[in-house]
Amino acid sequence: MAKVSPSSRALQLVLKSFPGHHQTILALSLKDRRFRSILEDLVLAYEALQRFEARPDADRLPEIPEYRTIINELNADIREYLSANDTHSG
Repeated sequence: MAKVSPSSRALQLVLKSFPGHHQTILALSLKDRRFRSILEDLVLAYEALQRFEARPDADRLPEIPEYRTIINELNADIREYLSANDTHSG
């Protein structure tokens, strides 16, 4: 089965959020399906959050804190992956 790489948007977002872990992120994105899924979910959550924040009634939307929580949880999953797979932190 061919390896599927995550979208460039997902990689850009995660590489920016976790500097110093580029090699590990790239390696995991190529070999680990669950890691790729987390990256894609993170992009979808960020995009949804941006749409909600752009609304004129953003200050009253319960979705904004919900999506921020989802993003924090996905980032925690990524940190966990990186700590378990990073051969050299930096």
